Amino acid sequence: MHLMRKTVVMRAGSEEDAALIRVAQSEPAAFGALFDRHFATVYRFCERRVGRGLAEDLAGETFRRAFEARSTYDLSHPNALPWLFRIALNLVRDALRARGAEDRTYARLRALAVPGASREDDRVARTAEARADLARLARLLVAEPEQDVDALFLHIWDGLSYLEVAAALGVPVGTVRSRLSRLRRRLEEGMGDRAGAPTAQLKVGE
Repeated sequence: MHLMRKTVVMRAGSEEDAALIRVAQSEPAAFGALFDRHFATVYRFCERRVGRGLAEDLAGETFRRAFEARSTYDLSHPNALPWLFRIALNLVRDALRARGAEDRTYARLRALAVPGASREDDRVARTAEARADLARLARLLVAEPEQDVDALFLHIWDGLSYLEVAAALGVPVGTVRSRLSRLRRRLEEGMGDRAGAPTAQLKVGE
């Protein structure tokens, strides 16, 4: 990872990720610019899913694997985040396999109580009603296909468009669109679309 931390300042600027990766294929030190640009985002991606303890290790491993696979990157995609998220998601899944399915899903849901809130300011998530809602939502989601739930969180938590979610999961964009629509409908039926319920905050769109 020391090699990747060396920022190539003259190339970091506003260049697209694909341009940085193209250079890094022949000049490995250039990959440090991609690391500097996206490490914080990938860390937050991991931290939401596995907690602070594992997040830094998984984020670091994501960039190590990306560095090793840089020659395989599709340079027609200017934004590398969906690619990085795809690597990180596989690592997260491996890290969470030891947990029970419902506990795993509940842990991933906590941030939905107050979208965008920090851990220090997550007051609503500490209320009994919010905890009960999240536990119920976790029980609903545990019965859903893992990739459907991942698509939802990539879109809601990480702000990816349908196209970017499709790239991160390696599926057609039409599949993402139908999965999200179907999943939200089932969650609303199971939870009720009342104000304050977690599903009331799962507004998906292009």
